[in-house]
Amino acid sequence: MMSISMSISDLPPHITIDILSRLPIKTIVQCKCVCKIWRNLLQEPYFVNLRLSRSPTTLIIHQFGHSLPPSDSDILKLVELEDDHDRHSLQYDPSTKFDLRFCYPNGHILLVGSVNGLICFCDFENEALFVCNPAVRQCVSLAEPKHKTRSPSVLVYGFGFSPVSSQYKVVQIFQKAIGPFSYECQGEVNTLGTGKWRSVGTVPFEYDCYLYSVYLNGNIHWLCDVESPESICSFDVEKELFQAFPAPPCLSRGTLYKSFGLLGGCLCVCDNSSDSEFVVWTMKEYGIKESWTKELVIRNNSHLDRLSYAIVTPIKVWQNGDVLMLWRGDVLFSYSPERKTLEEVHVPRDSAHVVTPFINYEMLPHVASLVSLKDFGTERVDTF
Repeated sequence: MMSISMSISDLPPHITIDILSRLPIKTIVQCKCVCKIWRNLLQEPYFVNLRLSRSPTTLIIHQFGHSLPPSDSDILKLVELEDDHDRHSLQYDPSTKFDLRFCYPNGHILLVGSVNGLICFCDFENEALFVCNPAVRQCVSLAEPKHKTRSPSVLVYGFGFSPVSSQYKVVQIFQKAIGPFSYECQGEVNTLGTGKWRSVGTVPFEYDCYLYSVYLNGNIHWLCDVESPESICSFDVEKELFQAFPAPPCLSRGTLYKSFGLLGGCLCVCDNSSDSEFVVWTMKEYGIKESWTKELVIRNNSHLDRLSYAIVTPIKVWQNGDVLMLWRGDVLFSYSPERKTLEEVHVPRDSAHVVTPFINYEMLPHVASLVSLKDFGTERVDTF
């Protein structure tokens, strides 16, 4: 009997693409070094988009703190979410850790958003922005925007993608103080690859600079900071238009003790401004006001009073219904609606034996991708 062996290079191209697109991102990056044919294949837009559609949602953890030693501050970690019905956990590979000081060694870096594997950061101390893709270890600094922070004026940012034009855009909202608690807001947009900012005119809302924007369905969303017909506004990334967006019913005005995020692919608003309960609203059908649903209600009592009057950001609903949340920016915990219990979840560290106090965290859902910043054109791309 004659044995027949076949290597992956002997397979038809469409089968090769299908197999490679199912590999972990880290392995695919290594596969680029196998041969020139594979390198070109893995850089094709079709393959990049196919792999993106198959990427699981992971978690970005930005670790920072003024009291931390330099080696532990401004670290970005990519954490996998292992979710079975009877067990869930955070899986961390230290090789996926990135030092953000590569971009701005003396800055105060904060997350702006994550879209299709690209992550936007703002360095508030140096008033600079950059976009990176940690999977392919590329980073690009954006052109200096026109407006700068001068207290009491503030800057607000957002990061989004247009499925129509396939453009990535960073939005800056400059809120110039014109009186006590009164602002005049101007918007600017930087389309990745153009190397410049463009004015999009007056912005008809006011924002809280400490709240994150949320990208979904071609729109960037923010919670508004003042009373208005709706407490949420959105920015259409393709049309570059700001507009009011349906908010949950009976949502108290202002942004105090509120947060904005995604749960199960739906917009969610967390309201912790009540004495008696913490509420998580989710929008089951995008853009439909009537679809806002109370996903979670936690009554404050002696066991749960630690939630009171703090910003609580939901991260993920596990298969068994438990909800992973970040409390106050420094404690990660899981809440069980069935048992009505809180359980602290340890944030992955490089060494379980090293305890570092006063760590702050930012966390966002993230889908890893092979999108290359070199494909956008004008900006200089640094490799780290």
